[in-house]
Amino acid sequence: MGVLENGNDFCCRGCAMVYDILHETGLGRFYDMEAHPGVQQDDGVEAGAYDFLADPDVHRQLLDFTDGKTSRVTFLLPGIHCVACVWLLERLYKLHDGIGRPEVQFTKKTVSIQFDEERVTLVELAKLLHRIGYPPSFRLQDLDRPTETHAHRKAWLQLGIAGFAFGNVMLLSFPSYLGLEGAESMALRNLFGYISLILALPVLLFSAQDYFRSAWLGLRQKEISIEVPIALGLLALFGQSVWDIFRGTGEGYLDSLAGLVFFLLIGKSFQRRSFDALSFDRDYKSYFPIAALRTNTDGSQRSVSLNRIVVGDRLRIRNGELIPADSVLIEGPGLLDYSFVTGESRPDSQIPGDYLYAGGRHYGEPIDIEVVKEVSQSYLTSLWNHQSFRKSNERTLDRATTRVSKCFTVAILFIATATAVFWVFVDPSRAVRAFTAILIVACPCALALSAPFAFGNALRHLRTQGLFLKNGNVVEGMARARQLVFDKTGTLTHGGLGAVHFDGQVLSETMETAISAMCSASTHPLSRGIATLLTVPPARLAGFQELPGKGLEAWHDDQHLRLGSRDWLASCGLDVSATSAAGSECWLAVDQQVLGVFRFEDQIRAGMGPALSDLGSEYTIRVLSGDAPEGLGLVGDLLNADTILQARQSPADKLREVEHLQSNGDTVMMFGDGLNDAGALQQSDVGIAVTEDIQSFTPACDVIMNAADLHRLPAVLRFSRMTMKVVYLSFTVSLLYNVLGVSVAASGRLSPLFAAILMPISSVTIILLAVGGTAWAARKAGLREDAPCM
Repeated sequence: MGVLENGNDFCCRGCAMVYDILHETGLGRFYDMEAHPGVQQDDGVEAGAYDFLADPDVHRQLLDFTDGKTSRVTFLLPGIHCVACVWLLERLYKLHDGIGRPEVQFTKKTVSIQFDEERVTLVELAKLLHRIGYPPSFRLQDLDRPTETHAHRKAWLQLGIAGFAFGNVMLLSFPSYLGLEGAESMALRNLFGYISLILALPVLLFSAQDYFRSAWLGLRQKEISIEVPIALGLLALFGQSVWDIFRGTGEGYLDSLAGLVFFLLIGKSFQRRSFDALSFDRDYKSYFPIAALRTNTDGSQRSVSLNRIVVGDRLRIRNGELIPADSVLIEGPGLLDYSFVTGESRPDSQIPGDYLYAGGRHYGEPIDIEVVKEVSQSYLTSLWNHQSFRKSNERTLDRATTRVSKCFTVAILFIATATAVFWVFVDPSRAVRAFTAILIVACPCALALSAPFAFGNALRHLRTQGLFLKNGNVVEGMARARQLVFDKTGTLTHGGLGAVHFDGQVLSETMETAISAMCSASTHPLSRGIATLLTVPPARLAGFQELPGKGLEAWHDDQHLRLGSRDWLASCGLDVSATSAAGSECWLAVDQQVLGVFRFEDQIRAGMGPALSDLGSEYTIRVLSGDAPEGLGLVGDLLNADTILQARQSPADKLREVEHLQSNGDTVMMFGDGLNDAGALQQSDVGIAVTEDIQSFTPACDVIMNAADLHRLPAVLRFSRMTMKVVYLSFTVSLLYNVLGVSVAASGRLSPLFAAILMPISSVTIILLAVGGTAWAARKAGLREDAPCM
């Protein structure tokens, strides 16, 4: 029974309540965006329906993160079906001051919500979603198993109904196809026409409803989407068919209508399956590069990839490394920064026995943790793409594609209307056929398919070269870049992995154990080199801190140890009067006394000489190093005279240099170790973290690259430029197809059914061109499929 309240009709009291909630909080525009937004509601939430969320075990299983105050949870909301739903859910924070800004994944029908548990509980949050029309769906036993969504099942049902109707309407139309109709069969023809009309109704009202909904929603938002010409063509076919059937002048175009929808849905299904197959998020075993240092039963340690981390594993987490899975702290203490999750840097102290969530970054001495929950790649990927780390200067091909599609749609509508008017005066029998054929054969969606499929396949080829990209649009940035900025130590050179020796006072065994502990806690290349030199077991430190761009400091046996750059120790008031030599160096001081310096013999990475020479002919190269000028000689010998070498560059100096280049309109690609260069990596148009320890993951970068594969950079950049050429070629082919198809359709000689067949064929052609073109580009650029991965 309907409900009348405040002059408005509602299907039930539940919807009336939702209406009151939204208008009281200023969200009434929700009802302007969609004729039937949300889903029909019950009068209220059943008592105790969500009380199970208060159970501590269920609570912990569902939460992505919590520190006792701020929590993050991801809900599956099957009721999401349109942009109005997304609009409302993204403004959920207006309904309760304890809720942060949600992030909605429309295709997955999920919403990630950050909330304050002191203001709103998980039970209250679920009830709020239920009251506004989006009851969460819980399948605790299936959390780690992929499930077929309601949207996928509906898509298959729509396709099945359209196919059934298409086949039967064609059978009923065979007499007309074969010219077997006569005056004596007029009654039978009319009967077949009415049966065809009955079969076509569910096709129009159910199978094609997504096209009408999208077109109507776009028009209400004063935007012309690519679904508009499709919807108009379907309406024109149906209207003309109804007119012909009821007048008794023919059976209309219902076979064309059912066939059109059937082939459109086949094309849509192909696109969906192809996107799923090429999705960057589909398989962390193949695409996500984080690894961890696992401690074996015999005490040895080994770096392992995500797919080999299982519940019960004991992992060693060093300073600056990420917690890859929910774990319990075994040996600490730890200092965890969850800014990946919350967007706010607020390090929290942890003691043995505390629960640690995936995504936290540890600072301080190494800690040992025990994994208690399976690794969730989709969650870690969402952290890499967190809004806190998005670049303000991002430019993608998506906007250009959207603009082209809109202009194309407007042009098609104009051409179709003008053609119909022309044939009304010349040959009225061709007017409807020409109008609908133009609307159907035109395929602006093919334009939108070019870039995603080309970039998706490019991700796979680049992975074989040891490159892991945040998303496909990074390929475009790599193709546009003409300024290459390199860090030296750990990027162009092996850093601490070359020969190292100590100049200074003889170090006691106690001091060596303290230095070993300091360096073992760090992932910096120079620290690793010193740790390799000192074979003594590390001591237990009373405190530890790593200062990016400066060095390490620790406390041991009431002594204050500093190990870092010459400038840093000098800024601390220490006497660093010894002469610097070529190469990298780390100065050691205890309390106020400088004991000596660790000197490193830099070694250029294998293959970098020819690679830099190749790059120098097409790019402007800069090398920004924290070393003294003497340490740049080894690199300078490999570069041409136009290369810019800058010494004693702090992280802030590197950031300012990138900003200066961008202010001149340059597209900058920055290569660094991901620790000292985090600011410059995030500011650059494309930031590439070059690392030998893939567990040293930084969200500031766009690409994580295996240091051993850096010499393949010329081939990688050639491939990125060729990929963009494939995208532009796809654009050109799509436009040529549309020009030819529309020209034939305008002549009135192209049937709507044949146009419906051509439309998905054009989409398939573009997809094959994009995927095949990038495969050809990979071979042409010299990328090898058998190249080692991280």
